[in-house]
Amino acid sequence: MVRDYDSQPSFAYEKQETHESRTDNNEANISQNQNEQPLKSLDVSDLESKFILKARKKIRLFDPEGIYQFKGSAIPYYQSFLHLISLLVSLYLIAYYFAVIVFSELEHLDGVGNTSNLTAIDKLFMIALAALTVLKLKKLISVKVTHYDVRYKLALAANGFNRIVINLVKFSIYFLALALFIIGLDHPNETILGAFERLENGVMADSLAFFSWIVTALIFVEAFKRFGKE
Repeated sequence: MVRDYDSQPSFAYEKQETHESRTDNNEANISQNQNEQPLKSLDVSDLESKFILKARKKIRLFDPEGIYQFKGSAIPYYQSFLHLISLLVSLYLIAYYFAVIVFSELEHLDGVGNTSNLTAIDKLFMIALAALTVLKLKKLISVKVTHYDVRYKLALAANGFNRIVINLVKFSIYFLALALFIIGLDHPNETILGAFERLENGVMADSLAFFSWIVTALIFVEAFKRFGKE
C-alpha cells in the first residue's frame, strides 16, 4: 500500500481466525464465530506519531535500510533529485577509487611497455565486485516493489552506492592508521616514507591487501543487501 507522505501512520492489525476440523458442522460454525475477532488498533501517542512522521520525511542519502523500511511511503521529487545527483557522484568516486588501484600498479618497462603488478587475488576480487554490482542492479531494476518504482529504486541505488563511498573512506582511514601502527611496532625507527614503502612490498603488504579486499567485499554486500528485495 502506498501511503501519503504526510498521512498518519496506521498500526491496525487483524487477528487470524483458527479453523479446526470437526465432525459436527454446527459446532464448527459456532467455534468459528467465537474465534473471529474485530479489527483492533494499537494506541499511539501524539509524540510517537510525530516521531514516525519525522522518520518518514527524513532525507536519506546513506541509509539503504531506511529506504527499504519506508518503501510504502511516497518519496518527494526534490529528494529524488538529490538521490540522482548523489548517485552520479558516488559512481564517479567508486570508479575513480578502483582506477587508482589499477593505474598505481602499472609500471613502464623499456622495450616492453606497461606491465601491471596486480596480483591474481586483486584481479579476482575486482571481477567479483563488478559481477556482484551488475547482478544486484539487475535485480533492483527487475523487481516490482511500489507504485512509484522509479523513485524508490533510484533512492535505494543512491543510498547503497553512497553507503559504499562513506564506508570505503572510513575503512581507508582506519586501515592506514592500523597498518602504520603495526609497522611502527615492528620497526620503531622507521620513517613515514619507509613505512609507506613497506605497505607496498613484502609479506605484510600481501596480508594487509587480502584483508582490505575482504572488508571491501563486505562493504559492497552490506550496501546491496536490500537490492531486489520485495
